[in-house]
Amino acid sequence: MRGDDAGMQLIPASFVVTRNSRKYTSTIFWAIGIALIGLVGNGMSQAPQLLLANSLTLLIGVLALQIFSGNSGILSFGHVGFVGVSAYTTGIMSMTPEIKKASLSSLPVVLQEISLPFPVAMICGVVVATLVGVISGLLIARLRDSASIATVGILIIIHGILVGAEDFTRGSQTFFGVERFTSVPVAASVAIIALIVARWFRDSRVGLHVRASRDDVISASSAGVRVQLSQFKAWVLSAAVAGGMGACYAGLLGAFSPKDFYFTLTLTMLTMLIVGGSGSVAGAVIGVALVMAVIENLRKLGDSIGLFGLTNAGLAVIILLTLYLRPKGIMGFHEPEEIAAFGGDAPTLIRQDLPEDLTSASEEVLSVTGLTKKFSGLVALDDAKIFVQRGKISGLIGPNGSGKSTMVNCITGVTKPNSVVINLGPIQIHKEHTWQRARAGLGRTFQNIRLFRNLTVLDNVVVACISAGESVKSADKSALALLNQVGVLHHAYRFAGELSFGDQRRVEIARALALRPSVLLLDEPAAGMNPAESEALLAQFREIMKKANAGMLLIDHDVTLIRSACDSLTVLDHGKVIAQGNPEQVLSLPEVHAAYLGWGDEPSNDD
Repeated sequence: MRGDDAGMQLIPASFVVTRNSRKYTSTIFWAIGIALIGLVGNGMSQAPQLLLANSLTLLIGVLALQIFSGNSGILSFGHVGFVGVSAYTTGIMSMTPEIKKASLSSLPVVLQEISLPFPVAMICGVVVATLVGVISGLLIARLRDSASIATVGILIIIHGILVGAEDFTRGSQTFFGVERFTSVPVAASVAIIALIVARWFRDSRVGLHVRASRDDVISASSAGVRVQLSQFKAWVLSAAVAGGMGACYAGLLGAFSPKDFYFTLTLTMLTMLIVGGSGSVAGAVIGVALVMAVIENLRKLGDSIGLFGLTNAGLAVIILLTLYLRPKGIMGFHEPEEIAAFGGDAPTLIRQDLPEDLTSASEEVLSVTGLTKKFSGLVALDDAKIFVQRGKISGLIGPNGSGKSTMVNCITGVTKPNSVVINLGPIQIHKEHTWQRARAGLGRTFQNIRLFRNLTVLDNVVVACISAGESVKSADKSALALLNQVGVLHHAYRFAGELSFGDQRRVEIARALALRPSVLLLDEPAAGMNPAESEALLAQFREIMKKANAGMLLIDHDVTLIRSACDSLTVLDHGKVIAQGNPEQVLSLPEVHAAYLGWGDEPSNDD
């Protein structure tokens, strides 16, 4: 993050010190730049004006893609369909009745008589595109792994409808008669609106949740993110912005057909997004500028040598080179102002007292009984049970494959058990989703660390703070306090994937604490740590328990850590609880030796 960012220090620190200041800096800078292009371009000759208007119109569509694909990680081929729907709607609503009677004689009478000013017609196009986005989004939000393929289907369906609805679109024939109202200033104005929407969405509550789901859906759900709803909102918003492109496109072309809103335009827009960097708004702007320059030069070259299809071939090569040389694109997943902020000094903590739960200790905050889970013929858990008290640490040990992680996954909703009774304090858990259980008070870490590697350490924790009901501004402050509590405040502006193993564990614990849980489920938090790190982590556990006043379920293979840390201990073997009670007494049982410590070993009294 720090290696090639020296140039970004040209941005004054006061402009990037907070999340809001970074948003304002970004939107003002790009808005002024686009406005200047609009003013200068309006005085140019016709050919440069057309090129600029086309580039700005494409920028609107690429920003729409960035809102959804860039933040969610789901590549969308369907947004060009929204562009087409909006273009036809804008055209129908803005054309004069005389032209409609000549070119769209079968159009319903009500629509034939309507002729709206182009700003109103553009709004109609955006509204219809948004409605189509709502309908299609209900499907896309439920299809994580296959969502990208589903967007191809959406594009094909919309294209088929545009071809088939001859009364409204003239079918595959050219739809003509639309006033060419999209001048450079008009396109620039809509592009500025699209840019502001995209940049502010990126750091909004929903935007941060969508970006978390891009990296790891299970981890995001466990941090309280309602993944499907967040992605649905991003999809609908991006459909609305794509509608803005369609409205401008109608007034730019004047005449068009369904083939203008199909795979060729899709390839162009995706190339721009990928080259610039799908994860940033600045990447969208840079991608459009670079790819348009390449397209224009390839078009001229193709015309001069009579080579048809050179532009599309060039776009394909650009995508391949980008994916090979710089997979995240030119800007990657970060804005220039973020790089400037993150390359500076570590954040200074403004004193913030974390909320404390004043509920009395020793109250049972988690009760799990009758837990059975079968994978086909394999019984992973057989009538298992475990209990956690507030202010106490309950340990869970067992040999590899005994069902420890499966138990945690069943409790948190990641895995569906065959049968179980779960009580989280006074709340009985039935069929609640993982995100609902997280918001109800179940915070967890994973056996294999699952951070949002392409988010900063700070944003990893902010995501969970937002899930706990905080505003983004408040979440920033709370997250810094939690990072300070676990000892990684100085890493707040680094990518989570850059940290050492031990520090990543601490960030994961901070993220779990951000949910303000009544129970912390820590799955082998000391795995991979040396004895000194384990001892330091144990001290942190005690401090965490004191401040959070939560119960803790600690899973680990380190018997010394378990003996020192835990107030009670449960032992699993082949999915069954074989011992439960005081750690010293449990660890001295012969059956525990046989299952976990080995037949020939004597119990150790060493600390």
